[in-house]
Amino acid sequence: MSAMRIVLICVAGAVLSAVLKAQRPELSMGVVIATALAALFLSLDGLKQAVSTIADLAQGAGVSSESAQLIIRATGVTLLAEFGAQLCRDAGESALAGRIELGGRVVLLGMAAPLLAGLTSQLAGLLP
Repeated sequence: MSAMRIVLICVAGAVLSAVLKAQRPELSMGVVIATALAALFLSLDGLKQAVSTIADLAQGAGVSSESAQLIIRATGVTLLAEFGAQLCRDAGESALAGRIELGGRVVLLGMAAPLLAGLTSQLAGLLP
């Protein structure tokens, strides 16, 4: 049911934005941003369920809580970067969208660095 609400809100926002674009283009972008935020807030319950499921699966598989939290944070960074980049593209700012995506990748690389260091030390311990 939540997906249906998101679709309906987004379609209504797109129609309203298209109507406003001809008369008041400055309001059109505001409608797009408000619609996107509404869709994001409607998605939060699903996101909470996904986080809970990932945490439960990690605990059942014996994965450390730090690693599970890293996966959850990385997923959050990815979703936020994608959301921001799409908003910039909608506003006609593809260069800014690219910078958001690059920034997201850099943050993800920084988050993954401790895991890569731990993996490297474990591999070095296996070598004779």
